[in-house]
Amino acid sequence: MKRKFLSVLAFTLSSVALYAQTITYADISKGDAERMNFEILGEAADNYLVYKEVKGNHRISVYDYNMKLREDIPITALPKQNTLLDISFYSGERHNYLLYQYQEGDIVYLKALQIEANGRILSEPVLLDTTMIAYKTENKIYSTTTSNNSSKLVAFKINKKDRNVFRFTTLLFNESLEPIGESRFSVPMEYKGDYLTGYSITNDGSYAFVKYHRQANGNIVDASLIEKPANSDEYTEHKLNINDLFLDDIKLMVDDLNDRYLLSSFYSTRKRGDVDGLYVYGVQKKTGNVIFEKTTLFNDELRKKAKGRSGKNVFNDFFINNIIVHGDGSFTVAAEALYNTGNWDRWGFWGGPYMGGWGGPAMWGGWGPGWGWGWGRWGGGWWPYSYYSPFLYRSYWWGWGPGWAWGGPGWGGSSQQFNAGNVAVISFDSEGNKTWDNVIVKSQSESNTDGSISYQVLPGNSNMHFLMNNSGKISSLENIIINNNGTVTSSAPINAKDKKIDFMPKYGKRTGAREIIIPYFYKKNISFAKVEL
Repeated sequence: MKRKFLSVLAFTLSSVALYAQTITYADISKGDAERMNFEILGEAADNYLVYKEVKGNHRISVYDYNMKLREDIPITALPKQNTLLDISFYSGERHNYLLYQYQEGDIVYLKALQIEANGRILSEPVLLDTTMIAYKTENKIYSTTTSNNSSKLVAFKINKKDRNVFRFTTLLFNESLEPIGESRFSVPMEYKGDYLTGYSITNDGSYAFVKYHRQANGNIVDASLIEKPANSDEYTEHKLNINDLFLDDIKLMVDDLNDRYLLSSFYSTRKRGDVDGLYVYGVQKKTGNVIFEKTTLFNDELRKKAKGRSGKNVFNDFFINNIIVHGDGSFTVAAEALYNTGNWDRWGFWGGPYMGGWGGPAMWGGWGPGWGWGWGRWGGGWWPYSYYSPFLYRSYWWGWGPGWAWGGPGWGGSSQQFNAGNVAVISFDSEGNKTWDNVIVKSQSESNTDGSISYQVLPGNSNMHFLMNNSGKISSLENIIINNNGTVTSSAPINAKDKKIDFMPKYGKRTGAREIIIPYFYKKNISFAKVEL
């Protein structure tokens, strides 16, 4: 990998404090190669569990409190690699589950394996659902999403045979993966114009997502929030009052604490125009009462702080990564400058072949733009990130041979450089009024991988920790702490113990109030470290 020095510049500090931080490294295992796919499952009893896959060999690594490897547990219950379509994970309050789907003949199966606290799988696979198809597929049929409190999981599939009507099947499960509801409903779609994104589930099991219409020029001119109660085949469509605005990539966040949905998007006042500001929308769950629908124009002061690439509108490279909800009903939107090498055009990107709203498998698809494609490449382009960890790290970025382990095509060509720039942090009160904004100034670059760039955010009761990798001669883990009132405190960076180490905070998994497991590169391997903030 080619690395470029990262400089994290602390913006104006209202107060400065040094927090004690510790890091505990796991030893390097030669089997944990840089092409490894992994998922940090989290803490289980007195263990930390990490799923790993290399060359079709699946296992659970069990670490103790001091990140010493207790044992590697092979996973032998999975079907043959050439039939395996996808793997995902669900962590309930008491158990972790590995969910997998595979094709056998003309049937696609969705099954689950329960992972014990010691990393072992002691029970037989549980069948969650099947789908009959008349073709051989290399794409997953089902997608899953989990409620904020991890008490419920929904698995869903979408029949797209009729491109004018998408037919949904949703399967609702409790934290023990016992079925508690099944629904079928249809959503009318306009061919080559309507898209779906932001699939979410509330703590009470309601299913929600965003439907929007994007013109050929890339502008969103019509959008709705769709909400379906847990045990109903009927849904409600809440239309957004966009008027003369042109929205961008709409993000949805379920705010269970305040019983509402939050939506956010950049907007422009002209077709294919520069980004002018931020649109925010809040609607009450179930009743559909609009709490607020407002726009915030970015002023010159914020644009100056955010800077940007030469000759570009400052926010044209920015994409929303997080909507962070606070206890008093206020919320914060974090957006990051993301771009790759070459003449990258935001609007050209949207108008290109990447946005097949009715695309994917010939008939079935479990995902839509903005989610499934956030894990790889499509058509040689780079899809800007969706919401961050926890999600499976798939090592797409390595090499030019076959792609990810269970069947997705690789891609060839010259070396790509991936860049993650400044982070704009904009906060709103409970009524959608902007209260403060600030910018974390940084410049990160990687060749052929996005592993060590970007950031991870850990929200707390009164602050937000933004963790990012400073890839210098000796890399360090930077911790920028922004209080909920907008003031900033700073922690001394954690320097890597070896110059060959590069942290990967974006793929970290929170395991406690002030604890996170973070993967890191070391030469040609991947390992893990526990960070206590």
